[in-house]
Amino acid sequence: MDETGHAGFTLTELLITLALAALLAGLAVPAMSRLVDNGRLRGAAEQLTQDLRQARNRALTLQQDVYLSFAAPPGGAWCYGWRAGRRCDCRLQTALPGACRDGAGLQRRDAGDFPRVALHGPRRARVSGLRFAALRGTAEAGSFALQNAAGEVRVIVSPLGRVRACAVSGRVFAPC
Repeated sequence: MDETGHAGFTLTELLITLALAALLAGLAVPAMSRLVDNGRLRGAAEQLTQDLRQARNRALTLQQDVYLSFAAPPGGAWCYGWRAGRRCDCRLQTALPGACRDGAGLQRRDAGDFPRVALHGPRRARVSGLRFAALRGTAEAGSFALQNAAGEVRVIVSPLGRVRACAVSGRVFAPC
């Protein structure tokens, strides 16, 4: 049997194919990175908004003040947490007396939940708090800023206790 036509690729064809695949992968990585950053920023903003609304609802349901603790020490290791009845410290992660824990369990989030997302709290303080009043769910007005490579989102708490999120930069939410 004489086979003169072999099916296969030449070395040149294989190298061209690999070069095109590398070029397409190089174009896809930055786009994927932006997609991941957008997702992280959106997730962090939605979680903070939901947690603030839950804290307000808890104050109205239990008819107790709910205190939100916020800490942003240098280095980006931020945290926030809330507790019904009395103030708490979000930096305490255990069942210590001052931890942000109530009957529903540990109520806290930290920078580990949302990698590469920076959080700045009301008045850009290192340690601060926010209180939702038991009567009518009113709060001290303030805003939180979440930032990463995708942009910046503000989560705003009105004096009436209403919580909303908007984008300062980027396309994650509607503009402020």
